[in-house]
Amino acid sequence: MLTLLRTLTGLAGLGALLIGATWWYQPETAAGLLGASLLDGTGRTAQIGDSGAFFIGVGVLMLWGAVRQRALFVLIGGGLVGLVAPGRILSATLHGGAVTTPEVVVECVIFLIAVITWFAISRRGH
Repeated sequence: MLTLLRTLTGLAGLGALLIGATWWYQPETAAGLLGASLLDGTGRTAQIGDSGAFFIGVGVLMLWGAVRQRALFVLIGGGLVGLVAPGRILSATLHGGAVTTPEVVVECVIFLIAVITWFAISRRGH
């Protein structure tokens, strides 16, 4: 069971790393993957820089935590992904953003997998 959880967590981390790299090297593609459009001017700079950094950071934490069995890294990476869901919900309900239910579900699933993986690794004493 732990091997399956670590594999799922590692794949989520690898996916995040790839999306982060895409934000930096092909931002149009990355925006399209997330159903977004690129902003203009300083908004574009922030969007590309911040989104790339977020995804690369989450990816490194989750992948490293899964491979090296570092429970805290998995939990932090998954927690960051989990924090995106309430941000999306607040954006849609308070600020006129689009409702993005499929993305929120994916973020919640990744968060749940990370928490379960954190727990399983922690129980093993790593």
